[in-house]
Amino acid sequence: MASGKLWGGRFDKPPADELFDFLSSEDAALDQKLVVYDIEGSLAHVCMLSKQKILEKKEAAEILKALLTQHTQAQEGKFYVDPHLEDVHMNVETAVTETTPNGKKMHTARSRNDQVSLDTRMYMRDAINELSAGLLQLQASLVQLAKNDCVFPSYTHFQVAQPASVSFWAHAHWQECERDLQRLAELYARVNFNPLGSGAVAGTAWNIDRVYTGKLLGFSAPTANPMDTVSNRGEMEAELLSVLVCAVNHCSRISEDIILLSNKRLIILPDEYSTGSSMMPQKKNPDPLELIRGKASRMLGLYVHAASLLKGLPTGYAKDSQESKYAAMSGVDTALAVFSILSKILPLLKFNEENIKVELEEGYACATEFADLLAKKGVPFRKAHEMAGATVKDCIARKKYLSALDAAQVSQLAGVSISQKELGEAVSVDKTARFAANYKFPASSAYASELAARKKALEASHALLLKEVKAITG
Repeated sequence: MASGKLWGGRFDKPPADELFDFLSSEDAALDQKLVVYDIEGSLAHVCMLSKQKILEKKEAAEILKALLTQHTQAQEGKFYVDPHLEDVHMNVETAVTETTPNGKKMHTARSRNDQVSLDTRMYMRDAINELSAGLLQLQASLVQLAKNDCVFPSYTHFQVAQPASVSFWAHAHWQECERDLQRLAELYARVNFNPLGSGAVAGTAWNIDRVYTGKLLGFSAPTANPMDTVSNRGEMEAELLSVLVCAVNHCSRISEDIILLSNKRLIILPDEYSTGSSMMPQKKNPDPLELIRGKASRMLGLYVHAASLLKGLPTGYAKDSQESKYAAMSGVDTALAVFSILSKILPLLKFNEENIKVELEEGYACATEFADLLAKKGVPFRKAHEMAGATVKDCIARKKYLSALDAAQVSQLAGVSISQKELGEAVSVDKTARFAANYKFPASSAYASELAARKKALEASHALLLKEVKAITG
């Protein structure tokens, strides 16, 4: 074995010194996040090898005991991936083999290709659950924000549109989070298939039980085709990032609203999540919100990174797909940080109701409701629209607001009878925001119970895995 590697039988010369720095140094740092998953996958695989009589029970017991020791070290943060051993898989196998020579048998009926797919899927399941919890917290923050309700402007083309409310604005973004949760739930279902048994690309001739290993690891079923499983490493990572692009873009939109409206002095930023200037004493800067916008750009770049890896690869395994690990893990960490900081900022926002009302009045935000009132009185809507536009034009020239209109003059102009009360309700920014109150927050997200069920299923499978390990090791 000239290479000194577990695969070195094919080689006459050892690898160049810099080879594994290039291949594995960055990847080994990422593999630290996969150590526990790799060990748990190996526990399930060895249990299956024992069940199928591929390993003798005594051999399996020795391997499992060594794996349990490594598992404890990994959970305590004491298992370190050595890049010169290439990857997490070889690190785990080497550690086991140092304890028992039977460790050399634990890779039977496996390839690192299906191992890395397994580790990634297990990582992604937990990541999706953690991301879902972060989005649920963001929804809770929006609900909390809406309790401090007041009139609020809506915009099109970033010009004043119609009166709304803080609750209405928060409800809109709650719905965005709900769609993000839906996408994550759908992705979880696609991720939750057992790739073990796919081998290097074409499966294995060993008499393995893929359903059994899947059950021990909490998967719904085995993947259908080994070639598809191996070839499409990176596909689910890209899909996860596409979901996170949407989710972080939603956070960016919320942040942009807050930044712009705080500049208009409609929203007051919390001191706890603002920064100052080293030169200008008066400044109160929305740095975390601006950084959320910046991280939305990063997320898009990570998605393009992952998606573009797939387009030029032939069927089978290629090392290029290793890059998807960096993109996915960076994306998960970025999204979790964004969800967390925004969830803390939202409940602390304050609103300057007086300035908001001025913004709505100066933007003639009730013009649509004024036109609707005329139409309800029998004026054809197109005529009512024209009259409302002319009224706004006249108010601008006279430097007065719609709320100052006289019902008798409006009735004479429109040729219909309108009382001052009816007119006042139509053009009052307080009263016309009432329609927004019809949009209530649901009692809870539809995906809160689904997240709890997913976590419970994983806990149950982990308990079953430990039970099977104990049955072999005694």
